[in-house]
Amino acid sequence: SNDRATVHIRNTRWRSEPQAIGRTARVLSRVLPAEIEQFRIIAISNGMAVSAIDIRRKDVEELEHAPDGPWLSFVRADISDAAALNAVARVKPRFDWSLTPYIDTELFDPDGPLRADLGLRAQGRLAFGNGVFLSGSVRKKALGSLDNSVRASTSVLPKVRSENALYNREGDPAVEYLALERFGRPGLNLYSRVSFGYLEKMYGGVSAELLWKPIDSRLGFGGELNFVRQRDFDQQFGFQEYDTTTGHVSAYYDFGNGFHTQLDVGRYLAGDWGATLSVDREFENGIRIGGFATLTDVSFDDFGEGSFDKGIRIEIPITWITGEPARNSFRTTIRPVLRDGGARLNVPNRLYETVRPWHSKELGDEWGRVFR
Repeated sequence: SNDRATVHIRNTRWRSEPQAIGRTARVLSRVLPAEIEQFRIIAISNGMAVSAIDIRRKDVEELEHAPDGPWLSFVRADISDAAALNAVARVKPRFDWSLTPYIDTELFDPDGPLRADLGLRAQGRLAFGNGVFLSGSVRKKALGSLDNSVRASTSVLPKVRSENALYNREGDPAVEYLALERFGRPGLNLYSRVSFGYLEKMYGGVSAELLWKPIDSRLGFGGELNFVRQRDFDQQFGFQEYDTTTGHVSAYYDFGNGFHTQLDVGRYLAGDWGATLSVDREFENGIRIGGFATLTDVSFDDFGEGSFDKGIRIEIPITWITGEPARNSFRTTIRPVLRDGGARLNVPNRLYETVRPWHSKELGDEWGRVFR
């Protein structure tokens, strides 16, 4: 319109969001008529318009090969919340799928300190538009030893995680999750998610989340509420008798230099109340290493081996292995044997990690890749 062109993008290829922005801007500068002087690039994540990046065409053409071009282009760009531009969610249905290998590990079991499974995972996602998705994942083991564990749960708490060995033994093939999701922008700085179905390996039900995160702030707050029932050990479509209500309020803060913290306070799957503190370091090459610890009103004796839940997380971008552009990562958590205290629901597509990469601080940290 007039002297400005607006384009909406989903980054499905590049690990760095600014790299997707830069390539979009350079394509626009080459193909649009000369009278178009302004580019507005609206970032879409899970059907939500997250941020609007306004760039002058003149800056793209002048700074693309300048020695300090990336820094100057970031200073001259304008990044704002795109909540008022969320009409883009009304798009045609789209189906994406993948078939990839997987590896699942289990460490520190006294009867077998290292076990692993290797197999194939099929994932699919149907986007209906308006922020509505139907997502699912099925996997089939090819070989491995996770089902060799015969250690029975001796927990005095509801067995919300400690029967993991039974899920490994009987769940082959397994429906990892199958859920209908709705994402939205209820207002400025606000994001919402509602998920219904088989939410993870062990639980199904409904999960609702609300996040407040200004686009130029290091701080964010969120809340999540879940009503779930425990799934059958074969991970097909049946349920067991145990059900519970669980939820947390969360605070997020970016300390800079790649350090991120998260504090979750609330009710866990076994009905215990407490808090989880997580600290992660994200390096410029995309590798992420962090740790977490959870303390609840469950005593160390009732918790059992390990006294409380804690672990170390590692994430490595697949592109470091394949040498090709990719968004996927290999993730693993190193922790003692799963117990029932401090157990939280593992819902896919939680909001903070969905929107954070498109906010000002994260874009600025990665902006050196804008002209790659």
